[in-house]
Amino acid sequence: MLTLYHFWSSTCSRKVRLCLAEKGLEWTSHHVDIVNKRDNVQGWYVKLNPNGVVPTLDHDGYIVIESNIIIEYLDDVYPDVSLRPAAGHDRARMRLWMDKAETAVHQNINTISWNKRHMPRMSHLSDEEHRAVLEEFPNPEKRRTMLARLANGVSGEDEAFCAGQLSGFMDEMEETLGQGPWLAGETFSLADIAITPFIERFQANGLDGLVDFEKRSNVGDWWQRIQERPSYETAYSFQNPDA
Repeated sequence: MLTLYHFWSSTCSRKVRLCLAEKGLEWTSHHVDIVNKRDNVQGWYVKLNPNGVVPTLDHDGYIVIESNIIIEYLDDVYPDVSLRPAAGHDRARMRLWMDKAETAVHQNINTISWNKRHMPRMSHLSDEEHRAVLEEFPNPEKRRTMLARLANGVSGEDEAFCAGQLSGFMDEMEETLGQGPWLAGETFSLADIAITPFIERFQANGLDGLVDFEKRSNVGDWWQRIQERPSYETAYSFQNPDA
């Protein structure tokens, strides 16, 4: 049995739900409220995922963490619907894009989201209360980063740098998709799944320049085809059960 511990609007959770939908797998949902209840830093969840982040996959008692590892794991143990290219060099390209999803995209959009999404969400707390919340994060690197942001803020210069990194990433996507229909070649793969949730996150953060599909028509075509896949509707139809 597959049980997914996830948060409804988390980009990484959506990534795994996309993979599950593409493979037509049945799974049990365990919603982890990372905003109000802060389930992700509670002892029961940290035992499952020491980093205190979502998602976490439980496969018959075997725990898998980190979204990119989870979707590769699912492709390993449920190979009937393969989400990896056949050729070795295309699989290498796939893994490179999966890595970029974390290092080039996730890290930079996370920084930009601090002022646009995190601070408004925490505005009901005093600085002392806010700091206490951040102190609960079990991962020392994440905790240190967030406490530094609280103390020093995220400057306009920081945001501009991250936006520039993301723009360069989107230019690379545009060039790659001009050479073939999908990020790792001729077949839809885990690479496309890894990137998909971040396009919507760019839109949610008002980063209109990144999603100007008149400027980047190849990405626009890819995005249209992504949204037409049944897996997209399935993954994005999950709403907040704790609302």
